[in-house]
Amino acid sequence: MKIPDVLENLEVTEQNFLIVLCATVVIVVLFVSFLLVKGKNKLNWYDQNVLDMGEHPTHRRCTTIYRTNTDDTTNEPKLGDFIPPSTTNIPKGDLSNLFMIPKVKRGQRGMFSNLHQNQFDRGLYQFPVSDLLQIIQKTVFQTGDESACSSVTMSAVGSIQLSVSHDVNLNLLTVSIVKAVDLPTKREDDLPNPFMKVSLEIPDSKKPNVDHQTKVYNGTASPTINEDFYFSVTSQQVSTCRLEVMVYDYDQFSVDECVGYCWLTLGRINEHFEHDLPTLFWAEVLPYEDGENKGYGQVLFALSYLSHAQRLTMNIFKVRNVRFRNGGNVALRVTLLDGEEKPLKKKKTSQKKAARSVQFNECLTFSIPKHTLCEVYLTVELITETGTFGIASRTLSRMQLPLHKCKDLWRAIIREEKSQARWYPFEQP
Repeated sequence: MKIPDVLENLEVTEQNFLIVLCATVVIVVLFVSFLLVKGKNKLNWYDQNVLDMGEHPTHRRCTTIYRTNTDDTTNEPKLGDFIPPSTTNIPKGDLSNLFMIPKVKRGQRGMFSNLHQNQFDRGLYQFPVSDLLQIIQKTVFQTGDESACSSVTMSAVGSIQLSVSHDVNLNLLTVSIVKAVDLPTKREDDLPNPFMKVSLEIPDSKKPNVDHQTKVYNGTASPTINEDFYFSVTSQQVSTCRLEVMVYDYDQFSVDECVGYCWLTLGRINEHFEHDLPTLFWAEVLPYEDGENKGYGQVLFALSYLSHAQRLTMNIFKVRNVRFRNGGNVALRVTLLDGEEKPLKKKKTSQKKAARSVQFNECLTFSIPKHTLCEVYLTVELITETGTFGIASRTLSRMQLPLHKCKDLWRAIIREEKSQARWYPFEQP
């Protein structure tokens, strides 16, 4: 074959290729155009729902929003057309007993909830000093109470100055603790850290008593308090109310102890309390649990029980208010007794020099099965050892604690937490 014939056939092939390519492009363009037109004419979900509702005239649609910005009217029947009429005849007249509207339950709120002392005008409670002296003579010397009179047979352990007033319009009783003098302490080697809890007992009242508390005054037996507390009491109930003031000694490392109390019936102080003329008086603090400690002292310890290891731990901190006849060394001996008071185990702390307050800070552990924990008695003895190597010993005081009555221990076992240290009084050996 000659070269010109080959070139001619080549040109014909290229021309055919161009024709095929153009035809392919045209077909693709037509197919894409068809898809676009078909997708454009396809109804969306809203148009499809409208078309379906138009094809089914028996289906009714209730309008949810009344449109006021259109003049179009609808021929759709009202919702009442689909509700069948009631066959029962409603009687005529008063229908209030046939229907009941449920009440909305709300929390208890009142004008005395979350009261704050800044909401009241303190200037309303101020009065001349001359009137104050007359009130003191009238309330203290002419009337009295078990803790307000000077003729109390029990020995007082300090005094508290109180002020009481009542607002008839608001039914508000204001109790002010002005100051305290010579408050007691169970730590004979240190000053107390007093604070007070104030509560008012209202006769025939279904509501629980409301307790208020002052702040803690560190290192003083005669604090100046000047704190006000408010109670919601009507004028008919004031004279029968009983005011209770409990004096506590704050201890950072143990349970706060009540060292005194003051109980007052307001009707015996004054028959009518005025809002603009508060009644100011002194009340004597009576000793709490008088006669409990007669020189045998008290011991501070905490109990804890580890259930997995079945181990009872006793943390002994210190002993206080113990009267020693002679000097020497003292120690604590702890004995576990069963239900028949037979000794099971016995341990002892190290010896310390005898003093009115002795620091031990020791930990004693005992292995006790959990099922026998309720039957065990704990006996703590304060002993003094004499002779060579402490062979001879003498018991100064002792105390016995049934573990099934130890609430702190069982609460710590249930909650799996450490029990709080508490003071326990010693008794005569």
